[in-house]
This record gives sequence, C-alpha cells and structure tokens, in this order.
Amino acid sequence: MNNRTDAAATGTGTGAAAPTYSGGAAPPISSSSQQEKSLPSTPSSPSAQSQPQVDYVLVFESVPARFKKAGKVPSSEKAAIAREFQLLVERIQDVGLQVTSREGKVGSGQVLLFVRGSDETLVKVGREEGLIDYLHGVRTTAGEPASSSLSRSSSLPKGATHNLALSQFSPSDRLRHMHTLLTLPSTPATSDGITRRGAGLRLQSEEFPHLIDMTPLHDQEYNKQWLKRWGSSKSFLAISTQDLDGIRAHFGEGLAFYFAFLLYYFQALAPLAAIGGCFYLAGAPYHPLYSLALVGWACMFVESWRIKERKLAVRWGCLGCGDVESRRVGFKAKRREMDKVTGEEKEVFEWWRRELRVACSVPAVAFFASLLAAVLTTMFVTEVFITRLYAGPGKSLVPFIPTALFSVFIPQILAAWQATARSLTSWENHFSNRDFNWYMTVKMFALQAFVAYGALTLSAFVYIPFGQELMDEIVRRGYFARSIADATADGRLALRDDGGIQFEINPDRMHAQLFAVLTTSQAINAFTELALPFLLRKINEWRSGGKEEGASDKSPSSPGTPSTSSAERSFLKRVYHELDLPAYDTFGDYAEMATQFGYITLWSVIWPLAPLGGLINNFFEMRGDALKICVHVRRPVPLRTDSVGPWLEILGFIAWLGAMSNSSLVYLFQRSPQAHLPGQSAYEATMRSHLHPGGGVDGVNATEAAKQLFYSTDPAHSARSPLSFSNLLPSFLPTSGAAGAMIAALLVALASEHGYGIVRASVRHVLERVLWRGSEEDVALKRREWEVKREAVGRAKAGLEGAGVQSEKVGKRGAEATISEEDFWHPSRDVGVGAVQGAGKME
Repeated sequence: MNNRTDAAATGTGTGAAAPTYSGGAAPPISSSSQQEKSLPSTPSSPSAQSQPQVDYVLVFESVPARFKKAGKVPSSEKAAIAREFQLLVERIQDVGLQVTSREGKVGSGQVLLFVRGSDETLVKVGREEGLIDYLHGVRTTAGEPASSSLSRSSSLPKGATHNLALSQFSPSDRLRHMHTLLTLPSTPATSDGITRRGAGLRLQSEEFPHLIDMTPLHDQEYNKQWLKRWGSSKSFLAISTQDLDGIRAHFGEGLAFYFAFLLYYFQALAPLAAIGGCFYLAGAPYHPLYSLALVGWACMFVESWRIKERKLAVRWGCLGCGDVESRRVGFKAKRREMDKVTGEEKEVFEWWRRELRVACSVPAVAFFASLLAAVLTTMFVTEVFITRLYAGPGKSLVPFIPTALFSVFIPQILAAWQATARSLTSWENHFSNRDFNWYMTVKMFALQAFVAYGALTLSAFVYIPFGQELMDEIVRRGYFARSIADATADGRLALRDDGGIQFEINPDRMHAQLFAVLTTSQAINAFTELALPFLLRKINEWRSGGKEEGASDKSPSSPGTPSTSSAERSFLKRVYHELDLPAYDTFGDYAEMATQFGYITLWSVIWPLAPLGGLINNFFEMRGDALKICVHVRRPVPLRTDSVGPWLEILGFIAWLGAMSNSSLVYLFQRSPQAHLPGQSAYEATMRSHLHPGGGVDGVNATEAAKQLFYSTDPAHSARSPLSFSNLLPSFLPTSGAAGAMIAALLVALASEHGYGIVRASVRHVLERVLWRGSEEDVALKRREWEVKREAVGRAKAGLEGAGVQSEKVGKRGAEATISEEDFWHPSRDVGVGAVQGAGKME
C-alpha cells in the first residue's frame, strides 16, 4: 500500500501542492516520511496545519458483518477481499488521485481510504467539463473563466497550475470534479467527441461489494463563520446575495438554490402576511377579496421565482447545465447504435419503453393512494361518527383510534411507498440523474401531499356538506342501534321531528385543523431536525460511557501499524464522527416548504393568519437548516444545477390548484351568523344556501330566518326560474341541496381554473419584460454570447487573411515556371482593340 502511494506521489501531477480552499494545505496523511517530503505544503494557519487536506473519505469493509461474531474471516474470503482492496486502490491511483488508508473504529472491521486530487488532475477534469459545457451551450457570464484557458494548462510553467486551480475552481467545483472522477466508468467512453474515464466506483456494486460508503468532509472553519454570520443581528432582516455566493462556492449550486429559494419565499410571504393580518383583524374568513389576493400572490411568486432562478443561474455561470445529461450509473442500455448527429456510438433505450414503464407506475400510485385514503377515511369516520354513537366496551379508547391509525399505518405506508417508488423509478431506466430525480421527487411528494391535505379535504367537501346524510345512512342501515337507543333515552342524542338523529356539525372544524397542522407540524419538524439528533447523540455518548469509539490512543490496533500523532488522532476522531452522521438530501427541506406553500395557497382563506405563521417559521427555518447542515448531517456532495428542479413545477401546480380550491371554498362557505356571539369561535363557518326554486329541499345548514328570507311560501316560487344556470345542466345532475351545491362549486372551480390560466400567461408575459429584459443578467448573457460569436468571426477572418497571404507567396514562388499573373492581366498586354482595328490588313 505504501509503495503504491509513494509511486503515485512521485508521479506526474500527484506531487503538486493541493489547493488551499479550506484555509491552506497541510502535511498529507501518510505513514511514509518519503511521501511527506515529496508533497510540499503551504501552511497558512495553525488550524490548517493540524488538519490534512482530504477531498473524500471512502469506507471499505475489511471484515464483513457476517463474520464479526465469529471473529475470523475464512482465508478464501480474506484473499478475495484483499484483491478487491488492491483493485480499489489501483483504480483510484490510475486516474491521478492520491490515496492513503487508516483503520476504522476499533471493532468495526473497516478501513478508511483518504483521497485527494492534484492540481493537474483537477484542471484536466475541469477542462473536460468546460468543453462539454461549450458543446451543449451552457451559458456563462463574461466574468467566468473561459474553457480555453484550461486547455493551455499543459504548457503552464512550474507552479502556475496550482495558481490556475485556485483561481478557477471553488471548493464545490473541486469536490464535484473529484466525485466525477471517482464515479465515472473505468472503461474509456467517448461522448461529444471527448473521451473520459474514471475509477468506476459504486457503493456495494458487483465489482466492489465491500465499498460501503463515500463522503467529503466538512470545512469546520467555514461552517463556524457561516453560522456566526447568520446568527448575527445584521442577518435578521436580510441575507445578502454574497452569502448565497459563498454557499454556492462551498456546497455547490444545488444547495445554494435551495437557500436562495427559501430566502425568496420568506421575503415574498411578508406582504401576504400583512394582507392576511388585516382580514384576520377584520374577522373576515372566506372573503372573496382575500381569495383573489391569495391566488394572485401565488401566481406572482411562482412566475417571479422562475425569473429569479434564471438570474442566479447566470450569476453562477450554470445556465443550461441541466441540458448536459450525465449518464446515470444504474442506466442499462437496450442496444448501441450510431448517433446520426455526432457519428459516435451511443447507448439506446427507446423512449416508448420508458414511457410504458412510467405508465405502469400509475397503478402502483393508485394502490398506495387507495391505502392512504382508506386509513384517512377510517380515521375520519371514527372521529366524527363512531365516537358519538358507540357506547360499548372500551368507549374511552375510541377517541384515540384516529391518532393510533395515523401514527402506525401512515408512516408504514409512506415508507413502503418510498421504497416502491425508488424501485419503480430505477426500473424506468432513466439515462440521466436529473430525469431520475425528477420522476422520483414527483412520485414521493404526490402521496405526501395526499396525506397532508386529505383531512382538510374530507372536512370541507364531505363532513360539512354531507354529515347529516351520512349519519342518516348509518341509522338506516341499523349500525350502533343499541348505542343510539341508549343515547336518545339519556338525552345525549337529539331526535328530529321525522325520527332521525339531529347531527350537530362542528362549524369550527376546518379552522382548528388548519391551525393544528400549521403549528404542531412545523414545531415537530423543527424538533426532529435540530433537537432530536442532538439528544440521540448525547444518549449514545452516555450509553458508551461518555467516550466516542475510535482508534486506540495508546497503541496501534494491529502489528506493523505506525503510531499516530495526537493531531492525527484528533482528525480521525472527527472523521469517525462525520461518518456516523446521516447523508443530507434536499428533498425533505423542499417538501416541507412545498407543503407549507400548499397549506397557505389552498386553505388560508379559512384562516388568513396562516401566512404570518409561515413567515415566522421560515425565519427560523433558514437558520435551522444551516445549523442542520453544519452539525447534524454530512457535507453534501456538490450538485450542479440551474434551477430548483421539479419543485418549480410542483409549486406551479399547487398555485393552479389554489385557484380552484379558493373559488370553491368561497362559493360554498361563509362565516357563521353565530360567530360573533360570546363563547363562539370567530371562524365558525356554514355552507351557503344553494336552493333552486322548485327544488323542494331546504338549504344546507341554513337557518329558518335565511329560508324565510330567500324563499317565501308564495306558490309562485315553486317553479324554477328560467334564468337559473341549473337549466343548462343535464337532468341527471342534482341542482339543489348539498349535492347541487357541490356540483355548482365544481363548475365555479373549473371556470376559475380557466381564468387563472389567462392570468398566469399575462403575468408571465409582463414579468419577463419587467424583470428580465434589460436586466444586468440579461445584458451580461447577451454580451457573453456576442463575444463568443465575435471571437469565432475573428478566428475565421484570420484564417481567410492567412489563406490570402499564402496564395500570394505561392504565386511568387512559381513565377519562374509559370506565367506571371500580374503580367498576364496588365492592360498593356491587352491587344484585343488593336487586333480588331487592324483586321483585314495582311502583310
């Protein structure tokens, strides 16, 4: 191992000093003093000197879990593992990376491999990416370094490569390039005219079944400064764009776009919170004006963010990078064929095969949605009806059934669906990681939203409109007959004049539900993201006796292993700690914000104070997520992207759905006439009276005064008005009562949806011209494109001029053997006129 590492260190490129993006380079981790001499360092601070510069840590399982109890690995298995480890190290070194290893925790049976790349390797991979970006039209601003500067790296003087790497590559660029080099297939592959190959590492693959983990390490100094800035009073009101630039440079565009979105969403909620606060103080839920303002705000937010993320992509030099499709490791080609455009061999999996597989996912989605619907409906029926009617054994436990169902079944169904969704998306065989993540995100969030909004939907469109009818149906079928008889005898249930049960609908139910999900769910999310990981770590430390497991501080754990310094032991302890942390994924954070956006857009007409609750929550969410990334999770592998991905379309869909939801809620409900009375909730609601003349039924939840007001006993009102819109509906559709009101609400929602489409197109058109055209980013992008065209024209012009000079020189060299062009075309040689004039004169 040491010999191979020494050879790599003294070879071409691997002996250069590493970039000092985390405070300066430091002496490398190595058990060989010769290797330390061959790798000069440029220490800049004591903290940098105490921490070696490592790009990635790989975890290799030298003792498989199935042999740990036995305490001995069979010789044949040990030899196979040794060959696998040998191949792993050789693969890493073959692509120009330096690697060294240390033992893992005592008793873990693991070996840690520390990998870093040289400046030459970094510049080479960066040049390849720059060329691919150029071919795919990735647009950068004029301030970004041109890829042509990287192509000249081979002719740079000694030491210039290090400066080039420092000037053109941020820490996130470095980690992304190293990750690309580690994970690219080991077999050389040509794409877009560029041949690339990597180490071909894949966790627990057939080739490396004992490679179980791979992660970059946190830069503790950056994390400390980041938390300090965001925790200061200066960042309370606004977070600067420079801070977002720093996140992009350190963690990559993927995480930077998340925080940029969260900041933009937080700022956009401020005006809506002010509007909602006014309607809250006025006691005006279900107000049409607030509903219009809410839908307009949602449309403006989605469309303005669409432009904002484009500006950020230009600023960060990644606009269009999503069009560069990198091959997903799990992609399996059906066949290979020649590309008609490039002439290169390419892997093919027909689009119709993929679309058919995507379509096959629909029944799976429907199945899990049906399971969730069954559980939610059971919870709803138990809470609303059974708790009132059942009086048998265990009656005191019945109210806890909905909570038990939600706590036990919902997480299990969602966990099963997540595993199924991942398997289905893998089976769909998407070529690029971007497409895989897009379909995976949509599948997972669809059912999460189903659970989040299901209870409110049942309350608004089932419980209040049809609660009485459902109760009558239960009585008619004879369910709970004895309990109902006892309850009516005791006076716990009231009877109507026709002998049916008078079902009392809770008019404050929807407000109570929305208040609960917006407060308790956000509090629970904050606890599980921040406090719970800290508590679990403290419990584990207490259970282990207050010591973290790690390498022995006194002596090496195996013979022949050199002793380590205290600084290295401290570093290894830090590595063990970070490896114990979970990996970070932006899905959970995006899903939390999208769900909150849905609560506000779809349902805050019930409680106009909801945007203010979201505003307060998001203030702490930004800082809490920063703390979570720095402390509770591993450092994310930098992801290069030019947008928030599928979440923009999800938000757009929610805004579109909000137009229908708000119109139907405003049409169906109004504030209860009793809401102003003492002891009543200000958000009690009743359904409006949707009675058609001649319908023959009473209004839903309508008071007697309202019935007398709208419909007198005059026989003239027994016939339906000829101006009624219900005359246009098919005769089989109900046009009165709760069912008629729901049909009318559906028609109102569909009309609102069409109106929203027109408004959205208009808003997008206006914002494109106001926010984008003529902006600094638009000008910089056009300037960059113009300069590229001008450079191309200049090169073509220089080629033409060179060709002209060449022709002239060739003509002069051939003067001795050929007729002179100048003499041939000279006017004095033109004898035509004289020949014509002298025609007929013969000597």
